[in-house]
Amino acid sequence: MLKKSSCSFSVPGLLLVQAMAASQAMAAEQCVPGAELDVPATTEGLYVNLVNSVSGQTEASVPGFDIDIYASANSVPSDQLKFYWGSAANNGAGVASAGDTYALLGSGAVIGPSSLFTRAAFTGDTSVWQAGATGYLGVRFRLEPGTEIRYGWVLLTTTAPLGFPATIHGWCFEDSGGAIITPALIEARIFGDGFEP
Repeated sequence: MLKKSSCSFSVPGLLLVQAMAASQAMAAEQCVPGAELDVPATTEGLYVNLVNSVSGQTEASVPGFDIDIYASANSVPSDQLKFYWGSAANNGAGVASAGDTYALLGSGAVIGPSSLFTRAAFTGDTSVWQAGATGYLGVRFRLEPGTEIRYGWVLLTTTAPLGFPATIHGWCFEDSGGAIITPALIEARIFGDGFEP
């Protein structure tokens, strides 16, 4: 039996709409819309636990974190936006376009067991994110306290030339362990005549 689900987010200047998508009964997307978490351009950055929505600026403040977005001191040039996934035991990783190059995903991207992932931290190529973008980072993480793998996405906005300032707008993951599809980003045109109060 299939069911359809949808969700929507609003992002400054954008409206995020998820098209109706079929999923197996008993499976559900777990979403945190409107998080609006500013990522500090520091070597600690922002740690986020995607399951319980806890975030903090140190690893110790976010037990079981799933992703850390930070400014690397070891890159050339320094202070580039990078992703850290913690120990290899947690199986955390981001979707790659090739090798250790992190992908900037648009709408309709499938994130799941057949996706290409990388765990590269300061050696990972995040140049598409450093250039400044709004899009999806596909993720894989362990559903604590167990060992089951989950797939999801994080909606990010970054700024050139190194990726900061950066903001996490929200995220979703498929709680069944199955694949998830990124929703459409549709530009919101509230004042079509150019008038803004």
